[in-house]
Order: sequence, then structure tokens, then C-alpha cells
Amino acid sequence: MNASDHGAGPPALDQAFFGEVRGAPQWITLRGAHAGNPALMMIFGPGAALTRMAPFFAPWEQAFTLAQWDQPGGGATFARNGDEPLSLARLAADAAAVAEIACARLGVAKLAVLGVSGGSIVALMLAKARPDLVAAFVGTGQIVHWARQAALGYRLSLEAAKARGDAAAIAALAAAGPPPYADLATEMAASLYLNARTDAERDALAALDAPTAAALAAPPAGARYLPAGLELPDGRTRGAAAYAALRGEIAAFDAWAQVGLQFAVPMVFLQGDQDNYTPTAEVAAYAAALRAPAVRLELIEGGGHSAVFMRDAFLDALRLHVLPLVTKARSDV
Repeated sequence: MNASDHGAGPPALDQAFFGEVRGAPQWITLRGAHAGNPALMMIFGPGAALTRMAPFFAPWEQAFTLAQWDQPGGGATFARNGDEPLSLARLAADAAAVAEIACARLGVAKLAVLGVSGGSIVALMLAKARPDLVAAFVGTGQIVHWARQAALGYRLSLEAAKARGDAAAIAALAAAGPPPYADLATEMAASLYLNARTDAERDALAALDAPTAAALAAPPAGARYLPAGLELPDGRTRGAAAYAALRGEIAAFDAWAQVGLQFAVPMVFLQGDQDNYTPTAEVAAYAAALRAPAVRLELIEGGGHSAVFMRDAFLDALRLHVLPLVTKARSDV
């Protein structure tokens, strides 16, 4: 990749604003290197506010116009509005409103939607309810049946810990026991090992170029992706609070029963081949049962639940498996 591939210089499209989302202001950014690129809306887990990570995802702006959103309970939206009632249905409805705003601003009929971890539930609900807005669904760290995935993930993580002789992991997982967990503290203790980054994920993050690392540590002066005059909350604290509010709904989530198997949009799953938090076996079973214009399940080699942060490898997968579907959707409109 050359320097422009890594997002050097300002993007051609750089909008950031509080959009009126179902009666409340929510922080939205639209960034892309080329005005004609297809749009990709990114939906992360509860309380997520990854607009502050715009420099990290800058290379993706060469292929897509990125629509990012500080969800209720997180980031600039929380700084502006404070605590708000959260539910998966509320987040899915808000996501649809954000997608409408992004499409109107960009002058497009549809966009691709990328759901990550807990955000994959919201994106799945959006793709089901509003195919008029969604050119293609992409899920990673996909939750399809939390109870079964959590049970399988525990077994896989314990087996892996034993295979590598990791006494600390074995002890922690044995102390927590298998899910479900009655309290959040026990779940968080187990998740340190269930959701541990893989070697490839750690290597990808460690290999960040110096300008990107510097911009993530201290946003450059005048960065439009952050709102002026607002003190942003700690991301981990807000994410934990939002997850606590939605924990019961997520634990009970069953895509088979709650969302169904019929979709009017292409469905793509990009799973880390070492994901022990939302194991791919359950995702594969769900994908095999889907009825949709196209269904693809692709593995990110070396990736775990955080495969999306293998920035270049994940972009390669988006270009190969998603970009053609979105381009076709644009031509069909």
C-alpha cells in the first residue's frame, strides 16, 4: 500500500454533526477519500463510540465512505444527552434513522452495514427490517445464539488453555465455571480469556504506523470527527454500562427465532478463524440455513473476536466479498 492507502492527508468527504435521530441529537460522521465510493455504516457493540478511532479506519476510506455513529449511552451522544433507556429494539430503530440520514447526506439509496460483536445483533435487525436501506449486511464477531455460542466458547477456551499449559487461564476459567453467569463480574472475569486477542490481532495493532498511533493517542487539532466543546466520557466505562443495561437481552438473543432466516439483502459473515467468544460453528449453521440473494461465510486467518481490528486483512476481505455486492446493489437501483 502507498501512503494514500493508509489515509494520509484529509479525506475528500469529512462531515461530522449531531443528527436528529428520532427526536434526539446523536453524533454521526461521514468520511471518505472519493465522493463516488459506496457507503459502509459501522455498528459496534453497546455504548460504542468509535468515531474517535477515525484515524485507525482511514485506510478503509479509500474503498468506502464510512458512516460512524456514537450510539446512545456512549461518546459524544452520551456527552450531549446523558443516560438514556437502552434496548436492542431502540438501537435498531435508531440505526435505521442514522442510515436514512447518511443516505440522504450522501445522495445514495442504500449503504452496506457492518455489525461488530453486540452491534452484529443491531445490524442483523436493521437488515431484516429495512432492506430498502441496506445494500449488504456484514457481520463479524457475529452473535446468532448467545447461549450456545457462550457455552461452546467456554469449552474451546478451556481446551486451548490446557493445550498451551496456561495455568492462569485454566484457573480463572475453572473458577468462573461454564456460562450462563448470574453476575456481571464473573462474566467479565471469564471474558478476559474467552475474548482474548489472538497473536495476529496483537501483531496488527502493534504494527500501526507512527502517524496513526499518534493521532489515536492525541487527536490532531481541528479534527472534525470529534465535537468541539464537549468532554467525552471514558469509552470502557460507557461500554460496560451499556452492556450491563442490555445484558439480559443479549444473553437471550436467538437469531433463528427472533430475526428469522429470510432476508432480502446479501448476507456476509467475516469471522476470525480463532473466535472463541462468538464461535463460528454457530454462525456457519445459521448462514447455511439462510434464504437471501447471496450468503457468504469467510474466515479471517489468525483472527479472533476482534478480527475487525486486523485493519488491512479485514479491508481486503471487505473489498473482495462485500464491495462487488454493494456495487451491484447500486447498479440495480
